[in-house]
Amino acid sequence: MRNLTVKRNKTGVACLAKIKIYVEDRVTPETDINDVPCRKLGDLKNGEEKTFVISNEEVRVFAIADNLSKSYCNDYYKVPAGSEDVYLSGKNRYNPFKGNPFYFDGVTDEEVLKNRKKGSKIGVLVSILAIIAGFAIGFAIAWI
Repeated sequence: MRNLTVKRNKTGVACLAKIKIYVEDRVTPETDINDVPCRKLGDLKNGEEKTFVISNEEVRVFAIADNLSKSYCNDYYKVPAGSEDVYLSGKNRYNPFKGNPFYFDGVTDEEVLKNRKKGSKIGVLVSILAIIAGFAIGFAIAWI
């Protein structure tokens, strides 16, 4: 077992929301994020740093805002196998279409970057559908 320390850098973006930290866990999963079984490690407030215990195996660490948006508003970091402690940091980025997601710092993995782009496309689609639904409901009420 080793320690995973995650720091949420302080920012004005999504400053009142807590970020939920999950780790890949195929033995005792609580939820699925991107079709990966995960268990919750804890929550991070703005500017907070916490340490969690994880296995020595290669795992993915996920950061989500909530369970409703976990399919498109998530980020993850691949922690390589080993016994040394791991330190990760990140912050929420301004992107109203994605819900101002938390992104880990220093990510260069193409798979993770592709996941970020996929989430943006889904967020834009959800926003457009919400606007169309809002206009339709508004017109329907106005005609009644």
